This record gives sequence, structure tokens and C-alpha cells, in this order.
Amino acid sequence: MNASRCLSEEVGSLRPLTVAVLSASFVVGVLGNGLVLGMTVFRMARTVSTVCFFHLALADFMLSLSLPIAMYYIASKQWFLGEWACKLYITFVFLGYFASNCLLVLISVDRCISVLYPVWALNHRTVQRASWLAFGVWLLAAVLCSAHMKFRTTRKLNGCTHCYLEFNSENETAQIWTEGVVESHIIGSIGHVLLGFLGPLAIIGTCAHLIRAKLLRDGWVHANRPKRLLLVLVSAFFICWSPFNVVLLVHLWRRVMLKELYHPRMLLILQASFALGCVNSSLNPFLYVFIGRDFQEKFFQSLPSALARAFGEEFLSHPVPAAKAPGNDGSLQLGAGSRLS
Repeated sequence: MNASRCLSEEVGSLRPLTVAVLSASFVVGVLGNGLVLGMTVFRMARTVSTVCFFHLALADFMLSLSLPIAMYYIASKQWFLGEWACKLYITFVFLGYFASNCLLVLISVDRCISVLYPVWALNHRTVQRASWLAFGVWLLAAVLCSAHMKFRTTRKLNGCTHCYLEFNSENETAQIWTEGVVESHIIGSIGHVLLGFLGPLAIIGTCAHLIRAKLLRDGWVHANRPKRLLLVLVSAFFICWSPFNVVLLVHLWRRVMLKELYHPRMLLILQASFALGCVNSSLNPFLYVFIGRDFQEKFFQSLPSALARAFGEEFLSHPVPAAKAPGNDGSLQLGAGSRLS
């Protein structure tokens, strides 16, 4: 590959900005998620919450760890490793992407069930079941990203080699837009948006609403605390990943309606929007762990102690009841290791 013959098309300063965003996401994501992984393995008891957070941190750590290759790909303006590396790398990236999003859903649903059905959660919410559910999430993520292993390929555009998804990659010279190929593009892109973005967003948002409604109904005076936290979580997820999914749909429209293969500028915009989405993986340790009750006090503690306390709060900032709830000590027990007090 001769880089001097690669005639890339630029969109202002988007390329260096994308590399800068990926660099920051790499540093913050590896350090933050690495800290959560270390704490959940070596310093904390094995509970439902630590199991979920371990797998979430692992998925985000995987995605963050893969970013240097993406940084070099974008900075050098072309793919440099070959077709099989293209398949394996993108499959690895999207395995982390889908696993992270599905685990966010699992954590939200777990919190929702614990609040809405505390007695059922106390009897059925176990570490073993959480482990099996997390394993199921990884299997689902593997299925969702399997298309990349089959259809990812490398092609030259304006002398630059790129790694991208192409459903008619068996044809080396012509763009054959048969009905089957068009359907594959539509199913692939819309399925990605629904299963990797809109679906998780709708479930997380619904869980936030149900939790707040239940706490208000039961007279918890600080019911807005979990609402504010979940609002931050949903907002961060939406802000970080919505550009990528919008660009993906625009790209689908150009490919189906204009019969256009990858346009170099469109590819750069797609890469930039994905870089913004990766910011969410670097922020997850802070949004899901470090933001919580008494955060200002925890800020002045050692970081491991703050993290341990945050896990002890079981993901939500637990509100304070207006009056004593039923129980021997005036507290409402929601599940194993989970308590509203």
C-alpha cells in the first residue's frame, strides 16, 4: 500500500477531531473501566450488581481497548491490516458495542424489577441467575455482530483501502444491486438501529419512568433522585449514539436510493459519529458508579472506597422515605444486598 497514492476527501477538521475524541475515549475508557474491573474482581463481594457491572465494564473496556487501531486507520486515511483483520477487528468492536448496550438494558430492568416487585426480587434475584443472564447477553451480542464477520471486506476508493460492510462483496468489479442485496442493506442497517439504539433507549427510559412513578406512589420524598440519575444516563446514551445511528440511516438511503457504494466523505462522517458513540463507553463508569448519593462526600474519599460505596448503593441513588416503611428497622428491603433507606 502506498499512502502517497491515497487521495482521501476531507470534511474540514473532522479527521483530526475524530482522532482526538478517540484518543480521549481510549485513555478515560481503559482507566475507568479497568478500575471497575479490578474492584469487582478483587475488592468487592460477588452480588447481582457487581456481576452486572463487571460485564458492563468488560464490554466497555473491550471497546475502549480497540480504539488505537481505529485511530491509526482514520489518521492514516486507509485500512492497513488486510481483509481477515478487518473482519475480526470490526466484529470485536461491535461485540463490545452490542454487549454494552444490552447490559445497560439488563441493569435498568433489574433495578426496575427490584423496585416494582421487591418481594419477588428478594426471592429470585440471585448471583447465579445474573451470571447466566450476562452470559446470554454476550451470546446475543455475538449473534448481532456476526454479519460483520461474514460480510466485512476491504476495497479501494480513490486509491485508499477501506474496511466496510458489503453484502455483494462476492462481485469484485461491478455494483450489483439485486433485490436481495438491497434487502440485506435495509435489514442490516435498520436492525442495527432498532436493536442497538432505539430498543435499548426505549427500555431504559421506560424503566426510569416506572421506577420514579412507583417511588412517588409509595411516598418516597426523594423520588426525583433516581429520576435525575436515570435522566443523565438516558441522555448520555442518546447524545452519544444518536448521531451514529442517524448517519447510518442516511448512509443506507444513499446506498439504496442513489446506488452509491461508500463515498469517502460519508465514510469519514460515519467514523466520526462512531467516535462520539465511543465516548459513552468511557463515561459509563462515571455515570453508573461515581454519580450517586453523597457524591460530593465520596469525592474526598479514596477512589476505591468511593467505588465500593457506589456499588453498595446498587446503581441508583436510593431515596429517603417520608415515613417509616414496614419492617423491623423501618426500611424497605428490595432485594439481596439492595436497600432503600
